Amino acid sequence: MSVYKKIKEFILGKDIRYICEQFATERNGILKSESGDLFVTYEHSGFRYNIANKTYYVTSGGRTFEKKYMIGIVEFFNPIKIELCITQDDILTKIGKVFNRKDITINNKDFDKKYFLQSNHEYKAIAILKNEILINQIISLQPDRLEIINDKGLFNELPEDGKYMLYYAKQEKLKTIEQLNNIHFLLNNFIEILKDNYSIH
Repeated sequence: MSVYKKIKEFILGKDIRYICEQFATERNGILKSESGDLFVTYEHSGFRYNIANKTYYVTSGGRTFEKKYMIGIVEFFNPIKIELCITQDDILTKIGKVFNRKDITINNKDFDKKYFLQSNHEYKAIAILKNEILINQIISLQPDRLEIINDKGLFNELPEDGKYMLYYAKQEKLKTIEQLNNIHFLLNNFIEILKDNYSIH
């Protein structure tokens, strides 16, 4: 590697395409590009995973700003139709609580302080999040949104007909392969819990 490339990599980080290619190879997946954004799709334990680096543009005061998001999706059939939504507890959720939007607590002070949880199956959602490894992964990765839905994601992603999706989203730039691996591990742990306890397939 040339000195110029080493300096560039040190300042800017590794090339995103190279990181995604490496991840795709490790997961026996396929690297694809859509509107300039990259995503890796692969099969794992009978489920299809998609992990992507998405770009979102915001216009404010006559200027356009670029925001980068990490997105992770796993689709599945959901016999009990459980839905849940974990978002960071911010000003909007605090306003929602004033108007009786119920925040489910799981009696984990680190999680309950930082996140707002809603579900159509309160006790099942609590049981899922009692898994110590999973809750530590969520707290460590700090997603902006982690949910089970059969509706649109942030970038209008939709699961196949009849399926739900486990959906991860966080505003951050892709810099290392560890980010992709950590998203995979969180999604995979979540899916295994759902598979073992609620017969998703």
